[in-house]
Amino acid sequence: MRILSMFSILFICGIFLLTPKSFAQEMKDQLYMVREEVVKVNMWDQYESTSKQWVELMTQGGLDFPYVRASQRDDGHYYYLIPINNYADIDKFPGIFGSAIEKSGKDKWANFMVENESSIETHRDFVIKWSAEYSYVPKEPRLKIEDSKFVHWLFFHFKLEKRKELLAVLKEWKKLYEEKKINTGYSIWLVELGLDNDMMILTEYAKDGADFYSTMKENSALIKAEEEALWTKMAPLLTSTEQKYGSLRPDLGYVKK
Repeated sequence: MRILSMFSILFICGIFLLTPKSFAQEMKDQLYMVREEVVKVNMWDQYESTSKQWVELMTQGGLDFPYVRASQRDDGHYYYLIPINNYADIDKFPGIFGSAIEKSGKDKWANFMVENESSIETHRDFVIKWSAEYSYVPKEPRLKIEDSKFVHWLFFHFKLEKRKELLAVLKEWKKLYEEKKINTGYSIWLVELGLDNDMMILTEYAKDGADFYSTMKENSALIKAEEEALWTKMAPLLTSTEQKYGSLRPDLGYVKK
């Protein structure tokens, strides 16, 4: 499971998982090392159970990270985000996890690894950046952090030569939301390492699926004409889009005591 070999940087998908309001205090870019784990279809219960064991082991071992945040897609993809200051921080991971494993008990860790890894189909690691420049954080968000449980991921696959143009359109989206004082925020994640560099990720949050769709409908009514114009401008820059849904999983995350 997450780590020690966190350095086969590969894949995608994002979650990801910080709510827009959590960035309101400090609007600056933030790098994350992300572990994605895809669970075997018939072994979700075992995966969930052992993932909670991981939280217990890392808590016992005093894992020296400020936090590890977790989210889950409905199709069995789980994401774990660790904040980093720079790429050099990744080199410290083996020592940090090794120390926590030593303190929590190597035998316990070995048993955990057998059970947990047998429930995982595949896993990948990558680095992404939460972008303060392109993300929209409303001054007065409609939801509290604790109410933001539902996650919508939107993956933009774009033509590489059109990257600057796409970023310019994203700035227009943000400006539109600011001018209309939309109270629902969104996050833009830029690929740094390990994923296809022709992709950007947008995440949005809601109480649940019904709340997400009703809010989307309300917001669209406020910006209908402008929204259509921006999509018309954006569409030629893209090769495809993909949507996924899921939830935040604080019970599978970690916060340093």
